[in-house]
Amino acid sequence: MTHKVLFVDDDPNILAAFKRQLRKKFHIDTAKSPEAGLKAVRENGPYAVIISDLRMPGMDGNQFLNRVRDITPDSVRILLTGHADLQAAMSAINSGNIFRLLTKPCPSEVLVDALASGVEQHIKKRQMGERDEQRKSYHAEKKILVVDDDPVIRSVIKNALKPDTEFEVLTAENGKEAVKHLNEQPVDLVVTDLKMPVMNGLKLLAFMKQHFPELPAIVMTGFGNAKLEKGIEAHDNFQYFEKPLDIGVLIEMIFKVVNSRTISQIHGISLSALLQLMDNEQKTCTLKIRSQDRTGYLYISEGDLIAAETENLKAEEAAYRIINWENAVIEIENVCRKREREIHVPLMKVIMESTRIMDEMKAVNS
Repeated sequence: MTHKVLFVDDDPNILAAFKRQLRKKFHIDTAKSPEAGLKAVRENGPYAVIISDLRMPGMDGNQFLNRVRDITPDSVRILLTGHADLQAAMSAINSGNIFRLLTKPCPSEVLVDALASGVEQHIKKRQMGERDEQRKSYHAEKKILVVDDDPVIRSVIKNALKPDTEFEVLTAENGKEAVKHLNEQPVDLVVTDLKMPVMNGLKLLAFMKQHFPELPAIVMTGFGNAKLEKGIEAHDNFQYFEKPLDIGVLIEMIFKVVNSRTISQIHGISLSALLQLMDNEQKTCTLKIRSQDRTGYLYISEGDLIAAETENLKAEEAAYRIINWENAVIEIENVCRKREREIHVPLMKVIMESTRIMDEMKAVNS
């Protein structure tokens, strides 16, 4: 109840319904126009979550939430829209204006879950903001920590990043030295080898997961195997990179991880419709899909579905399974975490085949 929520909609009946449904769970304020919403943000904030309708006269919800982001960046922004407006809502996702997209009509339990997740995200953003203030007291650049017992590897990566003033590169010979760096100053990304003396990379990753769970890492090793790769990829913030070192690919990955970790959540849209929008927008991203106790990943590169995985399934078989999940929550991360193409079938054929499989299952069950 201490975290306030602002609803903005030009329909007073919808606002009254929201307030009636949620008043016992959240502190709710309402505004009947984007202008009134901006006034409320300035005079009555801060708000943990701000939820806005897309279609409003004068200023649409995307424009409103863009203004909100400038005024109160820690507020979590949610957009409410009808299925007919999904193409317009896509621009809000692309611009990073929203945390979650909800479609009308929105069931009460879905709305409550979205607001609760938004409040949790708001708390995390406030904590990250405090870390950012600490970071400013050190340097304005993004800090990359390179951990490898091979001085040549450390030097190659440091020199490759040196021309770009956006980065300050720290180095460590082993995990123990890396932990010392992490405890002394904020770091934006860790690039680490696995096989090192004193404290190896796996122990360093375990330390990071416990003490710095939101800190991303790129893991390098010349001793990779399928089990190790699967274990690393199970952690959302860790990515896997096999030696011998392709410095160009590694530097590209560093840029993407540091600068493109914008994540949005969507609920209430069919995955097949979203994939077609991704195709139209030529979007590059990773989709994390959760439904009940299942989790799957779809990897999109310039609109193409290049890979998929869930449980013990990969490629097309995984995609067919995931696309048919119902009541899925979709997270969009604006970087494709797969480089190699594993799906060689056009997107529309994948969608049509998944629909055929679903129809057959329904026919059998009926």
